[in-house]
Amino acid sequence: MLEEEGVVVEATEQFVWVRTQRTSGCSHCTVNSCGTGSLDGLFGQKVNEVKVINNLSAKLGDKVVIGLEEQALVRGSLLLYILPLLFLFAVAVSYENIAASVGLPSGDGWTALAGLVGLAGGLGVARYLSALLSEDSRYQPILLKIATPTLYYQPNFNK
Repeated sequence: MLEEEGVVVEATEQFVWVRTQRTSGCSHCTVNSCGTGSLDGLFGQKVNEVKVINNLSAKLGDKVVIGLEEQALVRGSLLLYILPLLFLFAVAVSYENIAASVGLPSGDGWTALAGLVGLAGGLGVARYLSALLSEDSRYQPILLKIATPTLYYQPNFNK
């Protein structure tokens, strides 16, 4: 299970919105002279807000630990990154084969254009499937524990 610590910025009885600070592995590295470390410093640290089921009765300002199953992350990554690329290649190769046999315009430019159409289609299918999976509890982060309850709300993240 992948875990991340964050702060509850909005709370209801059913759900909490948890603000987490996105960090790369470079934030823990002592050698900051590599390219990835330079990019991390250039773009800075970003914050995310995640909607999580409030099964531990967390309150506004609580520091909490949320978790996500590794399989959910892997499957979601495959869906969002690999599926559109597969569509790109499949449509480009199909167009190349069909164009030669049917008499459609052919050439690298037309094949590239067909590939871009396939990429757009793959992104659309990925968006549709991710909307379906967003309702699946296996792909949702869960509230693991309340790290430190807070008496008042004082966020330490900048947007």
